[in-house]
Amino acid sequence: MSSTLDDQSVYPISAEAARQLARPLFGHVIDGAVVPSLDGSTMAVIDPATERHVATAAAGSAVDAERAARSARAAFDDGRWRFLPPLEKERRMRRLASLLAERADVFAEIDVIDSGLPRFYEGFIVQFAVDGIDYYAGWPSKLAGAIPAVPSDLVVYQHREPIGAIGLITPWNGPTAVFAAVAAAISAGNSVVLKPAEQTPMSAVLMAELALEAGIPPGVFNVVQGVGEVVGAALVTSANIDAVSFTGSVATGSAIQAAAAARVKRVSLELGGKSPFIVFPDADLEAAAAAAMAGVWGASGQVCTAGSRLLVHRSVHDTLVSMIIDGSRDIQLGSGFDPSSQLGPLVSAEQLERVRRYVGYGRDEGAELVLGGERHGDVGYFHQPTVFTSVRNDMRIAREEIFGPVMSVLEFGSEEEAIAIANDTEYGLAAGVWTNDLGLAHRTSRALRAGTVWVNTYQMVYPTVPYGGVKNSGHGRSLGAASLDDFTEIKSVWMKVGG
Repeated sequence: MSSTLDDQSVYPISAEAARQLARPLFGHVIDGAVVPSLDGSTMAVIDPATERHVATAAAGSAVDAERAARSARAAFDDGRWRFLPPLEKERRMRRLASLLAERADVFAEIDVIDSGLPRFYEGFIVQFAVDGIDYYAGWPSKLAGAIPAVPSDLVVYQHREPIGAIGLITPWNGPTAVFAAVAAAISAGNSVVLKPAEQTPMSAVLMAELALEAGIPPGVFNVVQGVGEVVGAALVTSANIDAVSFTGSVATGSAIQAAAAARVKRVSLELGGKSPFIVFPDADLEAAAAAAMAGVWGASGQVCTAGSRLLVHRSVHDTLVSMIIDGSRDIQLGSGFDPSSQLGPLVSAEQLERVRRYVGYGRDEGAELVLGGERHGDVGYFHQPTVFTSVRNDMRIAREEIFGPVMSVLEFGSEEEAIAIANDTEYGLAAGVWTNDLGLAHRTSRALRAGTVWVNTYQMVYPTVPYGGVKNSGHGRSLGAASLDDFTEIKSVWMKVGG
């Protein structure tokens, strides 16, 4: 495997992205102003491809989180956004989508530096955010109610109302993509406090400023920076936050749900997965191999739906594994700005160490390492694409989310065995099925316990299609009309009309 990482001191970015990167501080955005932490605390922004300190962000405290929560509460209570005419809300949200589209390169370049994701991948991430905002921009005029049947001396009408101030705690794997969730929340009339991942704080500030430029009133979209254990925890317990949406680990999601229960606060959770990618013997093996590689190597495996459990019928096992090894052996690792790079770094030193630890577990538990298995290079948080075969479903590499470029290959002999292995997991976010048998595709898709099943494709997303998991992968849905259920309440109004 070769490396394309160089030692350039100047990034190949636009003048506008360079100007943004030169900010003295990526602060909190509260009530429409970019502000430092009250105690002046900061944290370094590290480029995972070079390990350079490239910028400085505010490191918030519980006090800063409460400042943002109070701002969101005030904006909701005085109705500066929720009482705007629906078509006016739509016009401003569409303006936001247009502004993001105009500055797509700036956001993509900042995200590459922040997260290490390849530039071509970031093009998709930013376009996804544009499409998501555009989709939700159409909803304010379409949140309709109902008139249920009641006795003739009464009239009841029902309508959807926003919940209030929403805390959004988001991950690092595609920083700009999270603005689709922001758009969903504000399209329903809510105010938002976004807590971006501490590893990727920069684009959240730029987006909040873009929202102000688009006409979203101050206080409707706030950002508070800092570590989850401090800032995220404060948002969860704040009396000024009415609901919380979190994407991350099961352990953190469980803790958030427990803490939110004290105020009976609504929580929606997307908690990762260990997605089975099932290849039946009649599948198009070339297409399946390509999708399997993209499904685990994409974003260096730091994707909740990574198809990290590759279930292969034993009759095609050796052929498919050989195709994956041959297709992965010469993958170029390097900076996201190098057009020849195919695999970027992990987001942090901690994440690199986690991946290395799981590779050790795989070796110790008897899996056969057939590709990779090592850190790549001395600079940057790079890890080789890694494939284990002879994996049993009771091994840690088959049961626990690694969030790195590690593929575990398991064999099966029948449809029933494939389904049993696939469902034998605490997770249920997504799954893939590869077959040319329509009946088999329908049976398997129905039997799999997952929020999304892809057949003869993988990791397709679109703003109109709900996304979310079952079991320990969480509850609630992002994207599509279903996501609005997490951000609205139904109010029933009764009127006496008879004598």
